[in-house]
Amino acid sequence: MLQQTVVNTVIPYYRKFLKKWPNLKSFYKAELEEILMIWQGLGYYQRAKKLHEAKEFLKINKLVIHSTDLIKIPGLGKYTANSISAILKDEPCAVVDGNVERILSRVFKISRSDKRFKKKIYQIAEKLTPRKNNRYYFQSLMDLANIVCKSKAPNCILCPVKKYCLTNGNIVLEEKKRVKRKSKTGVIFLVRFQNLFLAGISKKKILQGLYQMPISNYFEIKLFSENLSVHKKIISSWKKTHGIHNKYKILDSIEHNFTHFHLKLLVVEIILDKKINLDNYNWMTMNALEKKPLSSLMRKVITKI
Repeated sequence: MLQQTVVNTVIPYYRKFLKKWPNLKSFYKAELEEILMIWQGLGYYQRAKKLHEAKEFLKINKLVIHSTDLIKIPGLGKYTANSISAILKDEPCAVVDGNVERILSRVFKISRSDKRFKKKIYQIAEKLTPRKNNRYYFQSLMDLANIVCKSKAPNCILCPVKKYCLTNGNIVLEEKKRVKRKSKTGVIFLVRFQNLFLAGISKKKILQGLYQMPISNYFEIKLFSENLSVHKKIISSWKKTHGIHNKYKILDSIEHNFTHFHLKLLVVEIILDKKINLDNYNWMTMNALEKKPLSSLMRKVITKI
């Protein structure tokens, strides 16, 4: 949960998770849909899928708290595996994240533009890792990064390692390049027959495993004024593909920000006079759909309609 998400956001989800599954034994019975229900709203849903895969892995493999064993569990990278093992077993393994990188790059005056930056940092981290009390050492580095050696306003006067620091307080703050979000658009189809709607599990990687109404691919645009002509083509193509001849009605539009792009969806209603079969979609009531794991985007759509 803490991968890509800040602590304060995670806490209520973590508490809700532990209330439902207080231990690993109870979690073994969890279905992916249940995990997604707890996870919905937290974003980066591939993490929930990895959590389910990790649970399945641990059903047939003994849980061993050591960096080389933990990294075999789906969803755990080197940093997570090393930090867990260091905290729980005091394993003398190097634990390197962005905070540790910042401290070491400043103390040893290593530029991020150096092609071997990551490798150099890790080599230094390995040499500095103590054989005992690593759990306290690396967590103290986290505190040093958060309290003193901050990214934007480092308090060098209070730094306990300033006499070893090669930058000697003359820190050039490296600004992250701002990546402008791309603009994309698409159409979501509210296909109705009486009080039933077509809905199914998303196959898109970004929202995989969550329920949604039929939705087109996303198309990149430069100006949102381009939307009208793009939407007409999307609607026409989608109806033709699925053999739908009924008229459509534009209900509204929805805007949503993903990490790397801004999305504007047109919500289109198509009322049918008989049921049709659509691959990967089922007919369900709106009430039933709302009880399924949904993305924040889909909840926005439901609220609108």
